[in-house]
Amino acid sequence: MEIGDLLARNFLFRNLDPDVIERISALGTTVELAGNQVLFLKGDEGDALYGVLDGRIRISSGDADGKEIILNIIDPGDIFGEIALLDGKPRTADASAMAASQLFRVQRSDFLGLMAAEPRLTQHLLEMVCGRIRKTSEMLEDSAFLDLPARLAKRLLSLAKYYGDSSQETALTGIQISQAELGQLMGTSRESINKHLQYWRGRGWITLGRGRVTIEAPGALENLVERDDE
Repeated sequence: MEIGDLLARNFLFRNLDPDVIERISALGTTVELAGNQVLFLKGDEGDALYGVLDGRIRISSGDADGKEIILNIIDPGDIFGEIALLDGKPRTADASAMAASQLFRVQRSDFLGLMAAEPRLTQHLLEMVCGRIRKTSEMLEDSAFLDLPARLAKRLLSLAKYYGDSSQETALTGIQISQAELGQLMGTSRESINKHLQYWRGRGWITLGRGRVTIEAPGALENLVERDDE
């Protein structure tokens, strides 16, 4: 993936003028990671923004007992580290490569200089960060008011929208994610995730492969969310 394309399609920089995108691209460097290599740890200095050009990055948090919860999975075309980029405070989670990955990195000091010179960029970022806060509030509401099947259905639909690979011939959407990763992402056990996925597979709503979920009937999952939200 080209750096300019990565920036232009991402929510944080979407709809910016091409010349601003080009100036951001010029600030960056590339970083190569091996599979399972740690990029940064919780508490590290928040000194850069990253975009995934190739590979996959796991954002996670753990406790003293070694338990880990996956907060997000970053696929090619997405960025992460935007909060630390703007406030400069320590990282709030760990980031590591799930596979060999190539990243685009912009140092905070360079980015702040561009913001000072580009008022359009500053206003745009304020709007986008506010949108992310609204999304976080929605996820908290889901945790409080939706049961696990509805939350799982909603998360799969969201993953499919932003990270899935759709076939134009079949209109099916595949998501490359394991049941263990889904469990960590949802804050529950793999067994609980498997129970619901197997039920949905039996009804023909999804198909399951090795580390992969394919949505066959998105309308059925949407109805599940809507019923629970009433």
